[in-house]
Amino acid sequence: MLDWFALARLNNQPDDFVLVSVGTVKGSSPREQGTHMAVFPQRSQGTIGGGNLEFFATQHARALLSQPPAEAPFHELTQHSTPLTPRFDQCCGGLVQLVFEKIRPKQCVWLNQLVTLLDTNSDDAALRTTAERPTAWLFADLAERTRTLLQAPPTANLRQRETDHTALIEPIAPRALDIVIFGAGHVGQALIQSLQNLDADITIIDSRAEQLGFATPSQVHKIGTTDWQEYVDRGTDRTYFLVLTHSHQLDFELTEAILRHGQFYYCGLIGSRTKKIRFDRQFKARGLTPAQIARITCPIGLPQIQGKSPAIIAASVCAQILILQSTAAENQRAPYLRTLHHV
Repeated sequence: MLDWFALARLNNQPDDFVLVSVGTVKGSSPREQGTHMAVFPQRSQGTIGGGNLEFFATQHARALLSQPPAEAPFHELTQHSTPLTPRFDQCCGGLVQLVFEKIRPKQCVWLNQLVTLLDTNSDDAALRTTAERPTAWLFADLAERTRTLLQAPPTANLRQRETDHTALIEPIAPRALDIVIFGAGHVGQALIQSLQNLDADITIIDSRAEQLGFATPSQVHKIGTTDWQEYVDRGTDRTYFLVLTHSHQLDFELTEAILRHGQFYYCGLIGSRTKKIRFDRQFKARGLTPAQIARITCPIGLPQIQGKSPAIIAASVCAQILILQSTAAENQRAPYLRTLHHV
């Protein structure tokens, strides 16, 4: 997965690469607008859908990398529109614009600025302030247009300037799910297996060190601690909290803390309807409002999916999160934008 955070980490790569972006799409295509793939001389990261489309993109990107800068300059763009027809051995039927951006990491201004702008300690207000004034990677004459785009959900991830068709404007909205799981038991570990292949930044917390010995990819952060409050306090309006510890009392304390914190998009509590009724009664006695209590999702997962095995619960919760995330994405505004160099 090549999201904006993964792309920002490429600024330390020693090798030049070509960033392949899916631009304008007409009809059906394997991946949506704004999908990225980084192509290096001997490897690639991310995917634009596989098949002959990706094979062509990879070959063309490596051809650009083999050319001297005078012939294929760094930070400049080329683009190709590819029909996905049986002649191309793909039957999607759409027309895909691929944008090829040759990048030398240490010299690429926007890539290095991206590292700062996507600092996980930055808040939305700081990002939006940065976005609303032209920088080295926003053309001054496009400032008004970019401000207009900032006020709208990113329905098109890569937009072409209407006046002379020479610039592309791309909203940069971190799409990675922020998921915090309390409890690394059977269900917690099954959730990691289901969620780890998504565009997600995952933290799993448990006080029992022996429960955290399983292997995980780099985007999964395993925390062994009894001091869980700081991880609740880090929650934002984009955070998905999942509470599924080995203790009902700890489940109660964690859920209460999350509800009082109030900064989250989803709070899922493992358990039955009976457990929720009991917890609701206790929350009310402790002064939580009906609006706060109503934000709990318990039981977790989609009610249409039956089964209590960890794998089934994990698959159900994963599907539920994806549905919620799709709804959230429709209403999100891009924190800032970048204007790609002239084609």
